[in-house]
Amino acid sequence: AGVLKYYYSIDVKQRAGWSKIPCPLHVDSNPSASANTERNRWNCFVCQVSEDSIDIVMREEQLGFREAQAWAHARFSGSGEDVLPAVQGESGRGVHHGPPSGRRSREVHPGVRRFGADWT
Repeated sequence: AGVLKYYYSIDVKQRAGWSKIPCPLHVDSNPSASANTERNRWNCFVCQVSEDSIDIVMREEQLGFREAQAWAHARFSGSGEDVLPAVQGESGRGVHHGPPSGRRSREVHPGVRRFGADWT
């Protein structure tokens, strides 16, 4: 939640499960994305983009995985709740290269968006 607020000024409700949010990557008239504070993930159903906190930091700060972990830990982890060190309960999952089969991949660029981010 802290990472989405820091980069995109999006407040995510601190509750169990998924909360609807506007997508930080395109203009929404209705929220088309969801965020889960327990899993530190967000997903847009229009863009078909799904990221965790580290993915966002990697893109926005243009860092590698380990550097993004260290940067996020230093910036957000006073209590450790905004950035998870690893995905819990999913050991042994494979890492696949390329987009998932049957889904389109959308390139996401770092930096300031060309439209406003005032979604209140």
